[in-house]
Amino acid sequence: MIRSFTVFMVVLLLGLTVASSTAMVSTLPAATQPVPATLPAVTPPVPATLPAPPGGEQGYFSIQSIPSGADCYFDNTFQGETPVMVSVSTTGNPSHSIRISAPGYDTWTQTYQGNPKAGQTIYITATLTPSQQDGNIQVVSTPSGAMVTLDRTKSAMTPYTFYNVPEGTHEIIVYMSGYQDFYTDVNVIHGQTAYVNAVLQPVVTTGSLSVSSSPSGAAVYVDGSYRGVTSTTIGNLVPGQHTVKLILSGYLDWTATVSISAGSTTYIDAKLVPNQQPTTGSVSLTTNPPGAFLYVNGVYAGQTSGGSPLLFPQAPAGTYSILITKAGYQDYTENVVVEAGKVYTLTITLTPVQKPTTGGISVISSPSQSEVFLNNAFKGLTPITLDELTPGTYTVLLKLSGYQDWQTTQQVIAGQTSQISATLIPVSTPTPTQTGLLPLTVIAGIGILILAARKGS
Repeated sequence: MIRSFTVFMVVLLLGLTVASSTAMVSTLPAATQPVPATLPAVTPPVPATLPAPPGGEQGYFSIQSIPSGADCYFDNTFQGETPVMVSVSTTGNPSHSIRISAPGYDTWTQTYQGNPKAGQTIYITATLTPSQQDGNIQVVSTPSGAMVTLDRTKSAMTPYTFYNVPEGTHEIIVYMSGYQDFYTDVNVIHGQTAYVNAVLQPVVTTGSLSVSSSPSGAAVYVDGSYRGVTSTTIGNLVPGQHTVKLILSGYLDWTATVSISAGSTTYIDAKLVPNQQPTTGSVSLTTNPPGAFLYVNGVYAGQTSGGSPLLFPQAPAGTYSILITKAGYQDYTENVVVEAGKVYTLTITLTPVQKPTTGGISVISSPSQSEVFLNNAFKGLTPITLDELTPGTYTVLLKLSGYQDWQTTQQVIAGQTSQISATLIPVSTPTPTQTGLLPLTVIAGIGILILAARKGS
């Protein structure tokens, strides 16, 4: 029975399918012609746009200023100190603001319209104008050639002028090897120039000794070298220990060791003790004018100077024949009797001659005791007068340990004594040493002693 039902359902489904197909065929229009399909229009191919080579879409602004080193702002962005190179897009905003500023100058601004082409560089130069609120500082120094700094930043060599310095107070320092530093504050007013004259002081590397005695007039010897008579001050002494000896006829010799410090003066006031059995006298000679040559018993004994008398502190008792000569003056002769224990002070005024044939040169220096060379020949220590010189031109050279050599040329005229005053300049690293030269007065004293001994025999 089930099988019969299944067959019935299959036959029913087939009948429904055939009926549906017949209905669909009957709805088609008569004689319908097929319609051809419409194809889309053909579009020609578009070539691909290749990217521009590197930098091709970038241009550049080259910005510099006079003076250079100013701060540069491009479109309100800091780009560094001039000169600078700024890259921009060729298709970006074509309006650009440029601002350049530097201390002491008015700010420079500009608006630039347009962009550079790809790879192109636009050059811009800004000439800065000094600010009207600035002034100047002019610095000179003695000696010149020193280094000067402004506010411990800008440096130059004197003489120098700092321009476009802002108003207000500024520090100036001047320094040079061998000299003390110079400091000062300068007030700058707009539109004006402030002036600084720095007189540099040498660095003190030596000391001094001031010697007095009771009674005065004693000969002073420092480390065996004659340095004048009391009261006197001896400068340019090397720091350390020095031996001082005072000699005065009629008194016992006085000896002491003193300590000298750089930049200071040591003082000595010696009380001399009388010698109960003196055997020598003392002779002190001064001439007017100074620079005369002295001969004792026919032997050269020294030259007078304006700084201190020519002294013979231990002349044996006896009679001496003295001769004093100076170019342009008459010779002076005299017999001097020396007694033991006595002090003789001679002041001789020389008489000028009417038609002199020679001249002279008087040399002083600061410090004193400088070696004097005339045409490269050593003549003695300052102060000194070089006499009996044939008229003409001479080269004078001064030398002193720890100082720069000093040299000049001097014209000698018959009957005249030319004056030379030299100020020596310390070297950078002075190294004082002993000259090893004995004054002529010491040699003369020895000569007098020998002559006296011979006379006594």
